[in-house]
Amino acid sequence: MDIDVCSVTVVHEEKVNHVIAELQGKDFASLSVLSKCLGETSRVQILYALSTYKEMCVCDLAAIIDASMATTSHHLRFLKKNGVTTSYREGKMVYYSLANEEIVTFIRSVLRVGEDLQLIS
Repeated sequence: MDIDVCSVTVVHEEKVNHVIAELQGKDFASLSVLSKCLGETSRVQILYALSTYKEMCVCDLAAIIDASMATTSHHLRFLKKNGVTTSYREGKMVYYSLANEEIVTFIRSVLRVGEDLQLIS
């Protein structure tokens, strides 16, 4: 017998209806995109770096993730396109930062939860 599956079907209608009502109008597409932003280790490292220092240039971020400028720029463009980061140019340098403080809080919270869980990579 599989302990991860109910051996009988009993639908708790009150619970089910409550959750269905809560799901109405929720935008899970944005959550899916956010999961893609977190779905690549280099991107998570970039986000952590930007939560540690308010802004960093592409060169520094490339050194942190041990990647080429092109690869790092690709990750940063993806994050910016999805509204997670912002950037500005100063002369020949491009600086990135997180789009808002909620993202800083979110990244730190996710990292804490990840440390507490026994995840299999």
